[in-house]
Amino acid sequence: MTAARRKETVLSGEGRLSPPRSFVPVVVGAYDDDEDTKRFFVHVKLLKDPYIIELLEMAAEEFGYRQEGVLRIPCKVEQFMRTVDEICRN
Repeated sequence: MTAARRKETVLSGEGRLSPPRSFVPVVVGAYDDDEDTKRFFVHVKLLKDPYIIELLEMAAEEFGYRQEGVLRIPCKVEQFMRTVDEICRN
């Protein structure tokens, strides 16, 4: 399976309103800048990866463990995409 195909299996739902089965909605970007945020549907398997866990810990530090609504990860979209690319290459 190519890295691009693996990436499709962990990120999905461009333009969808609700997540596909086994996917969680995530908003990536700065909390105070809605123009520089992007919504993803992330496969639950990806949430167990150490790189993603590190991003989730950043989110917990900034927002606490009781975020309401969609999970928000406070990093640049480009950083998140590089992280997912790296995970998919391995």
